[in-house]
Amino acid sequence: MQYKFVSSSESNDSVIILFAGWAMDNNPFEGLHRDGYDIVVIWDYRDFTIDWGIVARYREICILAWSMGVYAASMSTHAIDSRITKRIAVNGTLKPVDNRNGIPVRIFLGTADGLCESSLRKFYRRLAAERVDFERFQNHQPQRDIKELADELAAIYPPPLLSNPPVGKWDLAIIGRMDAIFPAVNQWRAWNEAGVPLTVCENAGHLMDMQRIIDRHFVDKQMAAERFGRGRRSYDSAAPVQSDIVSRLHKAMTSCRVTDAIERRGARVLEIGCGTGSLSHRLARHLDSASFELWDIAGNAPEGIEDYPGNRIIFRRCDAETAISAIPSDSLDMIASASTIQWFNSPSRFMRRSMQILGKGGILAFSAFTKGNLAEVEAVTGRSLPMLTAEQWRGIIPAGFDLLHFEEYACDMTFDSSIDVFRHLKATGVNALGRGGDRTDLRRRIDNYQPDLDGKYHITYRPIIIILKKNG
Repeated sequence: MQYKFVSSSESNDSVIILFAGWAMDNNPFEGLHRDGYDIVVIWDYRDFTIDWGIVARYREICILAWSMGVYAASMSTHAIDSRITKRIAVNGTLKPVDNRNGIPVRIFLGTADGLCESSLRKFYRRLAAERVDFERFQNHQPQRDIKELADELAAIYPPPLLSNPPVGKWDLAIIGRMDAIFPAVNQWRAWNEAGVPLTVCENAGHLMDMQRIIDRHFVDKQMAAERFGRGRRSYDSAAPVQSDIVSRLHKAMTSCRVTDAIERRGARVLEIGCGTGSLSHRLARHLDSASFELWDIAGNAPEGIEDYPGNRIIFRRCDAETAISAIPSDSLDMIASASTIQWFNSPSRFMRRSMQILGKGGILAFSAFTKGNLAEVEAVTGRSLPMLTAEQWRGIIPAGFDLLHFEEYACDMTFDSSIDVFRHLKATGVNALGRGGDRTDLRRRIDNYQPDLDGKYHITYRPIIIILKKNG
């Protein structure tokens, strides 16, 4: 396989690996960018070997695989699996040549047998559902040798006899309804049978806007750290919904008797996203002589947390999604978190890792938000986190956890003016949904935010509270 970095900065410790499709190189992807991430494009699947030293310095690796790149990524990333936090498949499957789950065998063989410069041009034309997309692609068309492409097809089907099993733990599959290369119905069947969440883009063809997918599905954690850090002083007074969530979460933990489920004395507790300490103080009061690690991506230890002399408390500023990989298996009694996990690239990977590092009877208790959270803001700004539905949250609970509590609800906040809405978002750090824009752009968004029939300006939070116990 060949590669090229199309975006890089020495300050970034996260990288997005984009596995391109068949007959591609880096040219169609030049200019892709995402704050906080380097981006490297991989292509040429005559074999699936590469020196992964190219990503050795990164703490976090995200995979965005398109078309035949989905198969290539599944066959080649075993060595870096421990640092991968998210995998997104776009218009491809783990069985790229398959009558039910991929490109029908007859069509694939017809492409291979009839490959020439003319047929390649027709293939490129079929990538796009709209002429404007094809014209944009033509301006950055791959420069590949036709013999290379023939060899690439021969290496893909029939599949190699001796190879690692494909990586099947994908977070999301994105399907273009108008895909003329990988039939959409086959993609849907493949990912549905694999239990992978999927989304269907109704008017999209095989070629999709990768920049839009990157912006939508990979969290800018640096910006989140900056804005939550700035909003720390105003957070408690400006975030009544989040405060209520902590109260509900702690009440549910009390009802489930989770402090009795773990050893009351000497418990080993990790809190992720401790923020100003609303949940931290409640846990410290109810767990005597416990060992606490409090993690947050911004700020310092919560004020007053040192007032519990019976407990051993350590604060660490870190990206919890990557730091959790270093915790030994069976080493914790409880993992708790309030209003943080939705900022992770892969909540499902976090839950699987939590299962590993909790001891028998260990508790995972957290709150997050579901799809549709702050829908009013998304309608005006076009920005939101890639959140899961309540059913999808249920679906990613790993086998081995007993579900003690599952609660979803909606909370409406009203404001007297649209500018008050945006002041609230800034004061709580929730404006960390995107960069860019100037005062004119902000003014436009404020003006476009319309009141409801009651004359008030509304935003709707959609929290979810989940408490799990590791069985055994």
